[in-house]
Amino acid sequence: MVSHSLYRELKPDIQQYKVDVEARFSVQLHVVEGAWDNPAKMRATIKELYDKEKISGVILVGAMPMHRFFMHEHANPNPLYYEDFDLEFVDKNNDGVDDAYNGKPQLKVWVANIRACEKASEDDIPGLRRFFTKTHDYYTGKAVPELRTLLFTTGDYPVVGDEFRRNGGTRFSAPGDITMLEGKACTLKAVRKAFKKHSYTLTYVGVHSDETGHGMEDEDLLSQEIADMTTGSLITINHGCFAGNWAKNDDEKSGLNCAMSWVFGKHMGQAVIAQVRSGGVGFDNLIYARLRAGDYLGKAYLPCKQAHEIEASPGDHTPGDIVSGILFIGNPFLELKPVKTKISLVINNAVYGDFSNNAVTNVTQLLADWVYDNTLTVDVPHDDFGDPANGIVKQLKVDYTFDDKEKSKTVNDGETLKISKGWFSK
Repeated sequence: MVSHSLYRELKPDIQQYKVDVEARFSVQLHVVEGAWDNPAKMRATIKELYDKEKISGVILVGAMPMHRFFMHEHANPNPLYYEDFDLEFVDKNNDGVDDAYNGKPQLKVWVANIRACEKASEDDIPGLRRFFTKTHDYYTGKAVPELRTLLFTTGDYPVVGDEFRRNGGTRFSAPGDITMLEGKACTLKAVRKAFKKHSYTLTYVGVHSDETGHGMEDEDLLSQEIADMTTGSLITINHGCFAGNWAKNDDEKSGLNCAMSWVFGKHMGQAVIAQVRSGGVGFDNLIYARLRAGDYLGKAYLPCKQAHEIEASPGDHTPGDIVSGILFIGNPFLELKPVKTKISLVINNAVYGDFSNNAVTNVTQLLADWVYDNTLTVDVPHDDFGDPANGIVKQLKVDYTFDDKEKSKTVNDGETLKISKGWFSK
């Protein structure tokens, strides 16, 4: 979806993007021109396209109208308005900004924002041209990212690195091509060195952030420095408050937006999943699982966003703060394929619960995703297991194959299961 005026400027670029994407993915792109001057008209068009054309996603090109929703002290850009057009949004305090909705979030489409400018009414045409040049160079093989993964997280988030491994974020690079800067190792100098040496296909930013930059252990990595990088990251999962909030940036005139710097800078970056309010990006395991299954990034983002909306709907910060604030900026048609390595540990079957009464739940896929470097460590119980037998001490039973030998282990609640080469402990 693109305005008439912007399409006149960018028609060759957008048409080339359409050709490149359709040559690589089994999708059809439809260019829809319009003159939408408010979010309601945009939403009506998206709903009509969904009903008549059965679209699965929407790419908003340029400074398109974005619905504002009051969440955590600010009126923030709200993509949920377009992703679920059946929700009824309401303005309870009559201040001109919606702060609640009626209904249960059931996302219909993913929405990607190819928006190089923070200002609501301006298009950064040079920035957009540079972006589409990057996508064309990527699709034609002129620009090839290194198959490397980077995570940086401070001591304020001590479990992020472990969760990233368990969630499958390291599956897209060989073990020797994974860089984990954790705790005191997460310094500005270390991050600069990492990007000076390499480009990355996937980067997870697990630090305190805002719309101007990321907080390292010592100094901040600022948005302008990100934009000026020559290497960059093809896909960035940007965990941190307000990092993707271009509207907040514009309101406070604080300079280049942080999350958009990962996409529209001089480097090869093309996509970021970020937060527009206080909070971060979680449920990234759903993204990695769908990418491993062969989905493109936009389609892989949708279940992550759906999970966030379900979690946020009761209100997790302040009254009325019921929208997750997760959004997608950049090119949705990117894919990451898992790197094939020798797998010694295979989880064949895993069940948790009260075996004597057959009150159990199957957690096989969950544990399979948690295997890292042929090692599995699980504290039992675990929140992700649920509670199939309330009030009963339960067990976790895992049937697995290690070096082609079939084995089985069982542990009780309150114990730790660890499976590695020849080692098991409680």
